[in-house]
Amino acid sequence: MRKYFTLIIIIFFQTFTYLNILSAQDVWTLEECLYYAEENNIALKRSIIITGKMQSDLRARKYELLPDLRLQSQGSMNFGRSVDPETNTITFNKNITNYYYLGTGVALFNGFAQLNRISAARYLQLSYKQAEEQQKNLLDLDIVNAYYTALMAKGTVKSAAEQVEVSRQQLHKTEVLVETGAESRTTLLEIQSQLSNDRLLLSQAKTNAGIALEDLRLLLQLEPVVPFDIDENTGILIVNTDGRVDADSVYSTSKEILPRIKSLQLRTEARKKELAAAKGLSSPELEAFAGWRTGYYDAMVPGEDPIPFTEQLRNNTNQYVGVSLNIPIFNNWYNQNTVKKAKLDLQDSELELRQEQNALYNEVSKACFELVSVKDEYLSAVDNLEYNKLSFEAVSKKFETGLASATEFAEAKKALFAAEINLLSAELQYKLKEMTVNFYMTGRWERGTMRDER
Repeated sequence: MRKYFTLIIIIFFQTFTYLNILSAQDVWTLEECLYYAEENNIALKRSIIITGKMQSDLRARKYELLPDLRLQSQGSMNFGRSVDPETNTITFNKNITNYYYLGTGVALFNGFAQLNRISAARYLQLSYKQAEEQQKNLLDLDIVNAYYTALMAKGTVKSAAEQVEVSRQQLHKTEVLVETGAESRTTLLEIQSQLSNDRLLLSQAKTNAGIALEDLRLLLQLEPVVPFDIDENTGILIVNTDGRVDADSVYSTSKEILPRIKSLQLRTEARKKELAAAKGLSSPELEAFAGWRTGYYDAMVPGEDPIPFTEQLRNNTNQYVGVSLNIPIFNNWYNQNTVKKAKLDLQDSELELRQEQNALYNEVSKACFELVSVKDEYLSAVDNLEYNKLSFEAVSKKFETGLASATEFAEAKKALFAAEINLLSAELQYKLKEMTVNFYMTGRWERGTMRDER
């Protein structure tokens, strides 16, 4: 009882400590999100269980090579006509028989069907192991996309807050100018309207950011009570100065390392072994067997005592060994249909593999093209933001001196806000596309340290 009580205390302490760690950690990096998801995702855990079941199937196939061992016993009471096993004559007396049998058998040859079934099970187990890795990659992809969506939403909140602050400062300056008579009250109303609109945009941006964080939380399957936020420090951006990315080279690497392809390749190999096993069923089967048996008999004749039980078992002992040959001639075309089905399964696996390879090539080509395209968008967005900053500063000075209207000021501020959002989007998209291409080349979702090399 004391042992169980101690075990409960240990489990409670570990659980309490784990929850405290989660509660203390409220800012998550992308790497931490990926690690946590891989350790706790339910779908991934189920995939691991399936892989374990396939390992059990492989062991079961291997165990079928071992000889079987059977121990049997049968007892019966006969009434009416029967054969006396001691005299081998017909008798009509009631009697009792009791037999014991111990036997074993092993297949010596069956067209290598069993060996091919073991190979097929091994390939399937490896295939499901790769499918488990693919499930992990799909989960990582969802996490990465959700994380960058949240980064975009939080960046929009920051830019919207800056716009609210600019409008608030401008409103204060305009109020001073109105009090001194240097500016009309209409201009003040326009600036107040701009501030109200900026606050609305900020509120909407905060809502979108909250939704994005909640979507990421759901993917991580975090408890609602656990504080959660993401690290907005994504590193300094490296811009690849090369004009293009060789999609063919990336594809050649990816099809050799990605589990989505390796899983189908292994499954195709399993189908080949299953076809060979099906063909083996039509081969002659050679089996060796051996056994031991004995028995007890009581004729139940009144006045006669039967030979003692142990003495009969000792005297009636019989051992034997033998070999059997089974040649399949006709079994309702079962073997032919099995071979035909195995051939169709193999053709289907080969077509599925080719289809997945084509899909991967299209994805790689698209990712490489988008990486170059987004790089150009990012460089253009950097220049566009610089120009809009200069334009906004010029309009702001003109507005303060009365040379520009409130409408012109609002348009310049709106263009600056759009330029900031475009640059943020282009930067995050570039990093995401770069991670995607890197994934196709390495098979891992990684985010390296980046610096600007414009």
